[in-house]
Amino acid sequence: MRIHPSILGLIVCVLAACDRKPSVASPAAPDHTPAFWIWHRSSALTTQEKDSVPTGGRLYRQIAEFGWRDGSWSPRPVTEAKALLENEIPVVRLDPGPAVLERPDAAPMLAKWLRHHFQDKVPPSLQLDHDCSVRLLPRYATFLRELRGELGLKEISITALAGWIDSPEFKQLGEAADELVPMFYDLTADPPQDIVAGKAKPMAGSEAASWITRWKSCRTPWRAGLANFERLTLFEADGKLVGHLKQWQPESIARADFLETLPQFTGGTGYRIKRDTILYGTQLKSSQLLVWRAPDEDSLRALIKTAFDSGASSIVWFSLPGPGLRAAHSPSHLAALARGEAPAHGVHAKLESDGRIVLRNDGPGDLSLAPGAPLHRLELTTDEAGTFTATGPGEFTEITTPLPPKFSHNIVLSFPRLLVGEEIASESGLIPVRGGRELQWSLDDSSPAPLP
Repeated sequence: MRIHPSILGLIVCVLAACDRKPSVASPAAPDHTPAFWIWHRSSALTTQEKDSVPTGGRLYRQIAEFGWRDGSWSPRPVTEAKALLENEIPVVRLDPGPAVLERPDAAPMLAKWLRHHFQDKVPPSLQLDHDCSVRLLPRYATFLRELRGELGLKEISITALAGWIDSPEFKQLGEAADELVPMFYDLTADPPQDIVAGKAKPMAGSEAASWITRWKSCRTPWRAGLANFERLTLFEADGKLVGHLKQWQPESIARADFLETLPQFTGGTGYRIKRDTILYGTQLKSSQLLVWRAPDEDSLRALIKTAFDSGASSIVWFSLPGPGLRAAHSPSHLAALARGEAPAHGVHAKLESDGRIVLRNDGPGDLSLAPGAPLHRLELTTDEAGTFTATGPGEFTEITTPLPPKFSHNIVLSFPRLLVGEEIASESGLIPVRGGRELQWSLDDSSPAPLP
């Protein structure tokens, strides 16, 4: 059979088209600007906090937490609608129990509360934080679609448990959300036997990296949620968890005479409590264990790279420095880590006219304190006695001198850390008269430098 030339040409074109590989859009370059969650906070951000967030950085602020009582949502408002900034996305925490999502009126009832909260001016973007059971992921997807329709939302973002990625039902949830933010911290609890053996789960490490790589298969845009907080955890002598201390300061741990440091403890710094005492309102009992943990920089840089290599568009940190959890790093330091840098601090000392010593960090990196490390030391030296007076430490932790201050040629002011943009000052009159005396300062074991 003879084929007409025009038909033959058509066949060749079709075959060529079939052989041609479909074009695949190149993934967008990762955004190194850090985003943050703001949690359990009703007060507005301070001017310093606003200035610390890089331009374009997203803020996800919790506005309410919902339980379920007597057949309806039971809200606990956290933040007033008027406290939200333009770049803040409201977050609703849902903790109602699994049966609620199966109710057909769950989304309309939540939408009604949100319309009231925002006085019928609901923002176009909303994030939901819900630790949904895997079996209910399809219903959660339906719930998201219903809520979007009720409120006319342009964007629904949801937090996600790391393990959802392995569920066959995950695809349905991804199709219902515009953005996913899986949380790669607190992935598993510390086994009691590990704590007794001196092994705690690190804040950032190989377990998180393993989960992050599995999210490479996610087709919905996603951001990686990482930890930016320090934690002090209390365990019984047999390793069973008691809880996390809500209020604590590292200087209290560094100077505590009731703690015995446990050598070779991994994942953090471990202590054994030597006698019954109270620490920031928490009852401590003899033989209990304390573990101080913070994410180390090398691990964070590695996790950030793993996240970007796995398709994450950016990093969301829990949480923004401020009231509540003790933050490990400043936003500018985290932005530098996202760029693969190891930013050095820019701490410098200055003598004010009123005799105060001011220590400030102008960046680009934080001066942090590793768990279990001694406090940082600012040492001031002079060429003759009579330079220093016996004033208090001010915002420093303490002042020590080898001799009474008026006879000493050097003093040491200790402090735990200095994040980018922070400054601390001694009380006025620490150095009342300078005259022709030569003053030098040094930080920790650095070489002395003239004091401006």
